[in-house]
Amino acid sequence: GLVKGNKVGLVVDVSGLSDRSRLQGFQKDLLSLIDEQLCYKKQLYCLSFGTEISPLWESPKNIGVHSNLQLIITWVQQLTPAGSCNLLKALKHVFTMKELNSLVIIMRSCPDQSSEILADYTQQCMLGRKLLVHAVAYDCGSPAASVKNLAEVVSGRYHCYSSKGEVGDSWRAIPCFLPKPPEHEGPLIIQTPHFLARTSTDWLKTNGLKAKKLNLYQVLAPNAFSPVEEFVPILQKTVSSTLHEKAMMQFEWHDGTVKNIHVDLPILYKYQKLLAKMVRIYEKRINWLSVASRRIWGSVCERRVVILVDISVTNSMCIIHIQHSLRLLLEEQMSNKDCFNIIAFGSHIEPWQLELVPSHPENLQKAWRWVLRLQCSGSRNFMSALRRAVEIDFKEKDKHISQGLYLLTTGIPDQETHTISAYVAEACRGFDLQLHVCLFSIKEDADSSGIIPARYATSMETAIAFKEIVQAANGRFHWFGEAGIFESDDITAIVSEMEKAKNYSQKVWIIYIFLHYIFLQKKKLSSVCSAGSAENWTTQNNYFHVTVCIRKPVPSIRLPKKEEICSSKEWLAKYSIKKLKLELPRLIFGPGCTHQKKIVESLHKKVSAKYCAIFPSVEINGVVRHLQVQSKELEMYIEQMEKVLLRYLQRIQWLLSGSRRLFGTILEANVCVLIDTSGSMDPYLPHVTKELTSLIWEQLRKNEVRFNLLRFAENTESWREHLVEATDETCHDAVQWVSKFHAHGNTHILMALQKALSFQDVEALYVLTDGKPDTSCNLILKEIERLRKQQDIKIHTISFSCVDREANEFLKKLASQTGGRYHCSFGVVDGQLAAHRMLTEGFNDEDDPVFPYFEGDDLKELAEEVTKARGFLKQAKSLR
Repeated sequence: GLVKGNKVGLVVDVSGLSDRSRLQGFQKDLLSLIDEQLCYKKQLYCLSFGTEISPLWESPKNIGVHSNLQLIITWVQQLTPAGSCNLLKALKHVFTMKELNSLVIIMRSCPDQSSEILADYTQQCMLGRKLLVHAVAYDCGSPAASVKNLAEVVSGRYHCYSSKGEVGDSWRAIPCFLPKPPEHEGPLIIQTPHFLARTSTDWLKTNGLKAKKLNLYQVLAPNAFSPVEEFVPILQKTVSSTLHEKAMMQFEWHDGTVKNIHVDLPILYKYQKLLAKMVRIYEKRINWLSVASRRIWGSVCERRVVILVDISVTNSMCIIHIQHSLRLLLEEQMSNKDCFNIIAFGSHIEPWQLELVPSHPENLQKAWRWVLRLQCSGSRNFMSALRRAVEIDFKEKDKHISQGLYLLTTGIPDQETHTISAYVAEACRGFDLQLHVCLFSIKEDADSSGIIPARYATSMETAIAFKEIVQAANGRFHWFGEAGIFESDDITAIVSEMEKAKNYSQKVWIIYIFLHYIFLQKKKLSSVCSAGSAENWTTQNNYFHVTVCIRKPVPSIRLPKKEEICSSKEWLAKYSIKKLKLELPRLIFGPGCTHQKKIVESLHKKVSAKYCAIFPSVEINGVVRHLQVQSKELEMYIEQMEKVLLRYLQRIQWLLSGSRRLFGTILEANVCVLIDTSGSMDPYLPHVTKELTSLIWEQLRKNEVRFNLLRFAENTESWREHLVEATDETCHDAVQWVSKFHAHGNTHILMALQKALSFQDVEALYVLTDGKPDTSCNLILKEIERLRKQQDIKIHTISFSCVDREANEFLKKLASQTGGRYHCSFGVVDGQLAAHRMLTEGFNDEDDPVFPYFEGDDLKELAEEVTKARGFLKQAKSLR
């Protein structure tokens, strides 16, 4: 729940922590609470209790002190079971801390004392005192009544959490199902959708902030200018331009650069109103996605659909719910599809039809009557149902588009996750076919008692497994239960866009405050000038700045033929368009280039300058300018720019070749390469080991880099205990070690980073992983920042086959925070094709071919420079 107050007491019941796996989950959740909420409070007091109490400190401590935060983390990690649940003793102790204004009580088992005794004592202690009590029943039903009663009598807040959902004051449950809905066995009441369903990702392509031109940087771009720096010969140094009368403000751009921007308040006001309107539209879409059949299935978007239904014996107690879910789907979302089929599966598969049939009303009614006859039996042989759908229903998948598989299930399949992931990845690759998963979490007491499933997993483990399968199939994941929707890719995409709108709104507020400040300054200035001579005042204060613009000749450039081992940022610092002095406006516009109009008093109107018409002119950004350039100079500029573009493309091809394709470029002389070998890496491990072998010989051996290798999953294992020289012998040994990799377990990245940072003389780490770490991302970032204070080591991160936005954002932050680079292999094949086409077809068309969106730092920066160069080239050709 949401913890209020700034001086917080944290009281934790450790009496119900006998199970090791539950203890670890509880510790992880406590660390998240500290990392995401409590570390921002002023003071914190921690106390654990069982039979006896165990306070961390004698009085509340300042949480902002790093050593105190470390003590709290250690305290959480060392929590152990401690007898019974003596809550009264804990309350007696914590109520002596008069500084506290908020008290968080986390209960895991039933208190020793009755709820009446606890409530009476708490009421007496809180008379005349402002203390907010936040009572939490954590993953256990037994203490709920006493904890809730305790919160109610002191007008506090109550929160109940379980691993299958959470219910409390801060989160309301949404009932999804009835024991048996009325008219359950009656005919379908078929509805025809009024519009074609779309995934949220597709919907945002036309309704997102960028599509609506409401990206803040799109709004500010017309009046945003990069700060100018030029070399002044008389001063013998480079001088930056200044802003006349503070007419602009400096604003950080999305690429990290700083630009000078000018905006008007009416524009900001209109933009804020449009942002608010878009947020309301996004809220409506979330509400739409959360009702009726979409609450269960999400939005069914494809034209050809096969529904896979889990009817294993463990679902015997919820078959009514499963049938009702199918009824809602057939009534509300299937009537406008081209064709469909339903496959039920337990140990054996039971298809409704032998192949896909048209979605006519009579077929939908027949399907519903068939669904009513379904009986639960066997285990969850999901693989057989999947293969049947792919190989029979979608046997001509290459001839059709918009095809989808929708799985409704309540638990983990019989087959291993990596086996299913490998199959769906192969089945869907190159075709317009996706697998979407709708996971229904049922209550423990609703499960069929006495039945042991073929494979067992907790709700969270099941969700993680299906997310991996969905990722391999380019599908969507939807997780729901009787308490409501727990997770939905469609809703997450909309929430992410709302967060972006909120972020833009906050930045606009900062701009508004600055403009208001400037307005007050100008008002003050006008009052000063009115008291005396404004001309004398400005002269004495050297307030005016004269800029002299001198047109430069087209430079002749020289670019290196051999590739330099450096980052794109370092390479462009020497060979960017700006550094090569090939920015087109600076070359073709001289001091007299502006088209002038002046008022002639005798005519009482503005007249153009004499002989103005004989000079060639062009409109740039709404301003008419005269060209001070000859045709021969334009030809020279086009020749030089094509030469630069050719070299940029050669560099991109080099970055996309060999082991650099997956790992990027190894820059340092002493490195450690960390490889994620967790269970999710299993389908990709052969490819990774092959590329790692190439890295060892192509970059480490060739460039004589001292190196070490380290694999990590649930634990870590290093190839050597220190860095070694890259000789033929050591490289052969490293390749042998790599060939024995096998995938298993979770992603414990923090442990791996700590070990790698301990290697003597290491300059940089290269970390390859395919997903989000098990530990809190913020906790890892803070710990790495602390470790780097002792030694300055860069961490370069490599995202491999990862579509998790949060995981990629974490890797970007980790690289940025440590001065490293982020690399992503996504778009490599399309990038190679685009570069090849540009080199063979030339640069006649600015818009085709185009590079895919590179997320990795090196490729992204170089691709942006290519786009900029192509724009200048197109403009030069049009001017010619």
